[in-house]
Amino acid sequence: MENYRVLARQYRPVRLNEVIGQNFTVTALTNAFNINKLSHAFLFTGIRGVGKTTIARIIAMGLNCKMDDKPVANPCGKCENCIQILEDRYEDVLEIDAASNTSVDDVREIISSLKYRPSKGLYKVFIIDEVHMLSNSAFNALLKTVEEPPSFVKFIFCTTEIQKIPITIISRCQKYSLNRASIKEIYDYLFKIKTKENIDISDEAIKIIARNSEGSIRDSLTILDQCILGVENSKIDSYQVNKIMGFTNNKNLLDLFKNIIEGNISTSVEELNKIYYQGVEPSKILEGLLNLNYNLISALASGKNKEIYDLTLFENISKKCNIPLLNQIWQMLVKGKQEMIVVAYPIEALEITIIRIAYTCRLPSLEEVVNSIKKEKNNELNLNIDNNEIGNDIKKILEIFPDGKIVKKD
Repeated sequence: MENYRVLARQYRPVRLNEVIGQNFTVTALTNAFNINKLSHAFLFTGIRGVGKTTIARIIAMGLNCKMDDKPVANPCGKCENCIQILEDRYEDVLEIDAASNTSVDDVREIISSLKYRPSKGLYKVFIIDEVHMLSNSAFNALLKTVEEPPSFVKFIFCTTEIQKIPITIISRCQKYSLNRASIKEIYDYLFKIKTKENIDISDEAIKIIARNSEGSIRDSLTILDQCILGVENSKIDSYQVNKIMGFTNNKNLLDLFKNIIEGNISTSVEELNKIYYQGVEPSKILEGLLNLNYNLISALASGKNKEIYDLTLFENISKKCNIPLLNQIWQMLVKGKQEMIVVAYPIEALEITIIRIAYTCRLPSLEEVVNSIKKEKNNELNLNIDNNEIGNDIKKILEIFPDGKIVKKD
């Protein structure tokens, strides 16, 4: 019986035009393949699961694909070389985990193998994952080799922490910073997989997965895999996704936030306890509130990020908010997060934070206070010369300057 392959491996791109969310990198590399101007060393940096190692493997396949007997941006994935590279058994493509091979001796072993030409394809490719884990002596041993490798050798480095890599190495590589995939890109990708795999999952559930994958394609597929196993032959809805991930339901979160900004202290505490007793950790509740607060600010400022919540409820809340208020709530939530770390029972700190914010929302805003003061001051200084009614401040001025006159300005 064939072993089950997780979605992240099953749907791993094998061509550059299949990579999601990295348009600049894909275009640049495709052009480099088309005009045969590929660098001898590449450095890919970005968060986990955005395609660093995937793109490295695609380059390795593209350099050795037998489809056209020349480097191609979109390898066939079917020839003997491509299949062996995909199955990690192609001897001229060596993938090294720098976290496990950190020493200078490991690097010297690579260098000693460079004198041998590739046995099957056109190039020998060395993919060093998590390259920032190499020791300083290992980096120093690589310097000259990376600068002037043999014509048939390519180096591809992948890292999540570029700041730990010596500038002498970075300057010898063509660097590509891979960005996070957008929520929409992840949603569209998951929707295609849903259709292809005939997965019974609601649109709202897909949106929640897309939002909480933090821009990582791999994370989104891992979460989807977990949801499929968690529900077992029933429809995956938003409640089940939130329960599996330990997050609160969007509807509950919106209800909680709505009561907070309306200053309903007792109802806010009730909503908080309802979410808490569903099994959601206080830290996750607070992170959800922070994320919702951010999306409300983003929606008010630029009209973005509305699509990940119940639209009607989200818009009703946004109408009751303004950016200064949401900025104040953001700061109080961040302070509440810090307080949760130092107390024995985080839910108590979170409850105090909710009460504090709800009470603050009852008070007039700074803008309202300023406008009220201005209005009172204007009334005090308002002159009715015909009735000889003048403000107290002006009376005091006239007492100091008895020869002064009040001139009515049209």
